[in-house]
Amino acid sequence: MQDLYPRPHSPFDSGAIDRLRRMDLLTADGQADRDAMLIFSHIFAGQLYDDLRDYCQDDEDARELLSQLFAASEQASPHQKFLLICLQYDAMFRDLPDPIWWISGNPTLSELFADGFLAHLRQLEKITSEGGPL
Repeated sequence: MQDLYPRPHSPFDSGAIDRLRRMDLLTADGQADRDAMLIFSHIFAGQLYDDLRDYCQDDEDARELLSQLFAASEQASPHQKFLLICLQYDAMFRDLPDPIWWISGNPTLSELFADGFLAHLRQLEKITSEGGPL
């Protein structure tokens, strides 16, 4: 089904900065709002964590996928870390959430997002592997 209204579909177009400001991810002067990005990355990491655990056949499969993601991210550049996260959605046949798509055109936001996302995902996996409640 096609959209019923035309809208820009590129996070690299001229309207992307205004869109990011409306999401409160950029300040009025165009700087990244680090506090907002931390919350933003934690929300999506928690959602992906739940989706991944639902998608996998068992806990061991989920742990293995996360282990591979963490190992790959250790050697990755900031841009590559963001792409690794995007690939997790593809692997589960899920669309990349629109807010993540819109930050992909901003290197500062995508780096902050990837760092916060991976850190929170590690924390969630650590708590689960230690048998703690989530």
